[in-house]
Amino acid sequence: MAVTGASNVLGVFNDLGEISRIAHKYGVLLLVDAAQLVAHRKTSIRQFGIDFFAFSAHKVYAPFGTGVLIVRKGLLNFSPDEMELIRKSGEENCTGIASLGKALILLKRIGPNLIRDEEQALTKSTLQGLAQIPEIIVYGVNDPETSGFDRKGGVIAFSHKKIFSDKIAKKLAEEGGIGIRYGCHCAHILVKHLVGVGHFLENFQRIIATLFPVLNFPGLARVSFGIENTEEDVKAFLNVINKIARHPGSVPSKEIQQQINGFVSATVQRVYDPAS
Repeated sequence: MAVTGASNVLGVFNDLGEISRIAHKYGVLLLVDAAQLVAHRKTSIRQFGIDFFAFSAHKVYAPFGTGVLIVRKGLLNFSPDEMELIRKSGEENCTGIASLGKALILLKRIGPNLIRDEEQALTKSTLQGLAQIPEIIVYGVNDPETSGFDRKGGVIAFSHKKIFSDKIAKKLAEEGGIGIRYGCHCAHILVKHLVGVGHFLENFQRIIATLFPVLNFPGLARVSFGIENTEEDVKAFLNVINKIARHPGSVPSKEIQQQINGFVSATVQRVYDPAS
């Protein structure tokens, strides 16, 4: 059985210990996709009885191109020739492997408890702010005061009743220099369930997608936090999303370009000015 350690849509951390107990009760091996988990919570593979544990380097602040699969001893049985091929394939991206090791060391130095506390503080502030904005719908755990909030990570999926998610993402980028994701987030079945796409509408969308392959369905907007985000970032996000929700009109392109040019100039000055 394959399960996600943490949802990249709802930000929920699954109870892997209980899932593992039930799976093994019925003789089922458990694979955990921990891509969204490793950089955010401490996980004991041995304690939870996880058989297969996989994650990606780029989700823990290392470069793209390296993945990790940890397997309980005795589950993989290869011939000497097969094992030699596996070892060779794992040595091709030496730089990626070394970078991943360094990234994991840095995360360990910061500490999972500090990462968890910071993420929960930012998530709490964001949820409280979004709750004050009209027409915004937050999916999953949306109240920091509920018992489920301790399993909520720094991922918040939301939508606006009158503005498509792709438009929200575009406006956040243009008006605030804020980058978020929108769409189905590689979890189409879940997103369709959340937004109430029934069987008839799903079939209709399939026809539209076939006729117009360049068309993208807006899905949900998603804001997420990393180790460099601060409360100032949350305030900036809430300020811009509040303006977008209350005044959906577009900012003139000339004004946007001026803002972009100003940002670029300030960044160049900060990075390359010898006096700074």
